[in-house]
This record gives sequence, C-alpha cells and structure tokens, in this order.
Amino acid sequence: MIYKSIILLYVLILSSVCNVSLAQKSDSFDSTNCSCVNLWDVVGGDFEVSFNHGVKTFVSPFHYSTKDAIIAGAVITTTALLFTVDESSRTYFHKQHSSFNDKLKDLGNFYGTIYPTLIAGGGLYAIGLFEGNDNVRVTGRMVFESVAIAGLLTTITKSVLGRHRPYTNDGSTKFEGPTFESDYLSLPSGHATVAFALSTTLANRIHNTYVSIGLYSLAGITALARVYDDKHWVSDVFLGSAIGYFVGDFISGKKNKETSCRIYPTLNGLKLVYNL
Repeated sequence: MIYKSIILLYVLILSSVCNVSLAQKSDSFDSTNCSCVNLWDVVGGDFEVSFNHGVKTFVSPFHYSTKDAIIAGAVITTTALLFTVDESSRTYFHKQHSSFNDKLKDLGNFYGTIYPTLIAGGGLYAIGLFEGNDNVRVTGRMVFESVAIAGLLTTITKSVLGRHRPYTNDGSTKFEGPTFESDYLSLPSGHATVAFALSTTLANRIHNTYVSIGLYSLAGITALARVYDDKHWVSDVFLGSAIGYFVGDFISGKKNKETSCRIYPTLNGLKLVYNL
C-alpha cells in the first residue's frame, strides 16, 4: 500500500509539472537548439549538458563566493557538532519504535532509493521528449543530474571516511578509513542525499508551495527513517541531506547557467552552436 501511494503521488506530481509548464515559461536556461532535427539530437544534447553540469559541480568549490564558503563551513561545523549527540539520539530513536513509525520508516526508506527517481525523472523526461515540451523534459533531466551528482559525492565521501554504522556497536567515533564495506559506509547517508536531491529539484521546478511541503516532508521522513532503522547516525543524515539539497538547488536553481558548444551536421557542412 505504501509503495502504491508513492507511485500515485508521483503521477500527481508529473501531471502538476506538465500543467504548469504549459502555462508558464521555464525560468531555467534550456540548451536545446532548433537545429536538433530528431530525438537523438535532443538526447545527445542533454547528455552533454548533464556532463557539463557534473564538471561544473565538482569544480565549484574552487570558485566559491564568501557566502558559499560560509555555508559550506556551517554545514561541516554542524555535522561535527552533531557528533556530540549521535549516541544519545540513537538511544532516543530506539525508544520510539511502534507499528505506525515502522510504516513511516518503510516509506522513508523507499523514497531514498533509486526507484522514485526513475519514476519521476524517467516519466518527466519521456513526456517532455515525446510531447516536445522542453520545460518538462529539462525537469526530468535535472532530476537525474541532481541525484547522480549528489550520490557520487556522497559515495566518494563515505568510502574515504569509512565511518562505522550504528548497528556495529563500535561507537559513533569509529572510522575505518578508505573502504567499500557496507558496515563502514555510514557518513554521509546515501538515502538522505537521494531524497533531498530529488525533492529539491522537483520543488524548484514545480514552484508550488503545497507540492514542495509534501516533497520536503518525504525527504525529512527518509532522513529520520535511517536513524530510526539504526543504519545511520544523526550527523550522517544531516550531511547527506545537505549534500542532496545544495546539489539539487545548484542544478535546478536560478543561478545555474548552462554553457556548451556543439557541432551539428547540415546539408551545407557543419554548424557550430555555442550556448551561453
């Protein structure tokens, strides 16, 4: 029943985005050019834009403004401070187990998997592609970008740190170092990262207060579910949530501008298109 409810929610979201996109102009730059003569040109262009976004995200720390540096510092500092309450938070969540909370946990755990991303991102991209609606298609593309890039950042971080998960009972300050063993991939939370990257991207593109509340509520439930399920510490889910949120906002927010250079074959030779 829970999984069916999630799928129904996404059907409603897809319909909402489609209706909104037909009524208003997208406020994100779209690199699709009229010289694309078939679907493969569009898909190829989207792959290129996604690659550019990935590179731009990974090099962005070298171009941080003062505000960006302060935010990054605040996230790291807060994560470190939460280490002091990780053990007590684990004890608290252990006392909250109930049948209702177990259902919320299942909902949150599901939302943090790849399936909602495939449903939302794939559905939006397909609808936009075959209906010729750039706004809907770009939204689907951004969903995949945000989750993929944020997920990669989280995977690299947790593999390097090697923090022990709560259920190992080794304590909140035990770090293994570089590893790929699941028991030692606690910081940051991958589920929280995926949930917030997905919710932030959709919320930024849909621009509907009620939908945004629902999306962020699901992301919040996912973060809490990981602590409730003894898979992560509170500091894990905070950092994972922050990564997902800021990457999602970077990809789908107004500050993001797409720059790319592409060459198209024409009847008279080659055409160079440079998008700023």
